[in-house]
Amino acid sequence: MNGDERTPQSFSMLRRWSAVLNLIITMAAVLALVAMANYLAIRHFTRFHWTSNTEAELSPRTRQVLAALTNTVKVTVYFNSDDVLFPRVKGLLKEYQFASPHIQVQFVDYVRDMTAARKVKEDYKLRESSDRDLVIFDVAGRPPAMVNSKELSDYDTSKLLSGESKDVYRTHFKGELLFTSKIFAVATGRAPIAYYLFGNGQRLSSGNNPDGYDKFLAGLRDENNFDVRLLTLIGTNEIPGNCNLLIIAGATDVMDATELDKIQRYLVQGGRALITFTSDSLGKRIGLEKLLEKWGVDVGDNVILDQENAISNTRLDVVPVELGVHPIVNPLRTSRVLLYQPRSISALPPGSGRSDDLKVDELLLTGPNSKVVDPRTRREDPAQRGSKSLMVAVEKSVPALQRGSTRLVVIGDSMLWGNTFIEADGNRDFAGLTASWLVNQSVLLHDIPRRTIQSYKLTMTHAQLRSVQIILLAVLPGTVLFLGLLVWLRRRH
Repeated sequence: MNGDERTPQSFSMLRRWSAVLNLIITMAAVLALVAMANYLAIRHFTRFHWTSNTEAELSPRTRQVLAALTNTVKVTVYFNSDDVLFPRVKGLLKEYQFASPHIQVQFVDYVRDMTAARKVKEDYKLRESSDRDLVIFDVAGRPPAMVNSKELSDYDTSKLLSGESKDVYRTHFKGELLFTSKIFAVATGRAPIAYYLFGNGQRLSSGNNPDGYDKFLAGLRDENNFDVRLLTLIGTNEIPGNCNLLIIAGATDVMDATELDKIQRYLVQGGRALITFTSDSLGKRIGLEKLLEKWGVDVGDNVILDQENAISNTRLDVVPVELGVHPIVNPLRTSRVLLYQPRSISALPPGSGRSDDLKVDELLLTGPNSKVVDPRTRREDPAQRGSKSLMVAVEKSVPALQRGSTRLVVIGDSMLWGNTFIEADGNRDFAGLTASWLVNQSVLLHDIPRRTIQSYKLTMTHAQLRSVQIILLAVLPGTVLFLGLLVWLRRRH
């Protein structure tokens, strides 16, 4: 052995233990950093939706409602998990959970989890046969609110009625709209009372009348948390003291002085009223016209036609081209409001006896070439051609009263919220926004869109189907086997 060669020196025991200790400290530091990062990520995170047409992203209105929560809202999803709507409901409610720590969600499958289902039925007194597929919202100490699966969708029955198909298709998912409304209702414990006046030829509130207000009143109950009741002022009946909103929809019969005095007293005391007029009462004054003059509103005895902004073949409908600036119409900038044979509703000029403390805003304005048609002669008045107002919102401060102010909305068309027209464009959302402003539910003055339910159908010819079968059953497996054979041959040689 060469004397110059040296035996390699190995690490000493001290250096070995030092290296081990350094490795342990490094691993502990990395684990500590990972734990801290996870701790911060759990409590301070941001969710991003990468697709523009996501069905789960919450609207600003919902986030505003959730941000104002102080009570814990328990949400029980009493659903069959095989239901076609269950994935949508589950995904949406998870977004609610991520958005607010005050939302607690429990999923109960009444088919698979009989024990939990029995407890839900006992807690909420559900009936065995009919009370199924529910989303229940509950705040301790307050009555719960429920949404049935049938309410979660809009349906297209046109093909069924025409005989083209035996199927009814879901067109829109209304989960967020209904869930947010119910959360707001149970969290605040507030249910404004709306009285629907009848007995003067108003739009029917029951039955299958296409011009009736069934859907309008149902929307007030289900989407805006109103307690809707019927009212007549005939005889000695007064407007109840608990009335938060008085609705007079399309009256056609002349109202007597006693009824008008009751309405005037209600408004003077800080009342809130929604009044719509109809072309059916043209040529006669039913009494509301004179009453509304005291509130700075001019009701035209005419029909407004704006053929440049009509969408039907009859050209009798009107789509306002300008919405004004107001909490009612601000959320409707990207949608349309559709009216049918509306009357002009405008603000009286200040010098015409209108009180200076009245704030009167004109909100729905037609195009510059609109026509004013006389109901008696059915002829146009060329001198009045131009943009016309179809709606006003009136507000008058009443500081001595609990409500704080009188609020009044007058619209020159009652059909826009009838059973037929309320589904057109943005009419339904317009109804909810109007009612919410009138009773000062400002948190609900934001639009929640209905999510379009998209359906996809793949249609292939027999030849295309055979090609797909060959690709899936022969080409793809064959390619994998061929590549495997090449690898085996290469390794063998």
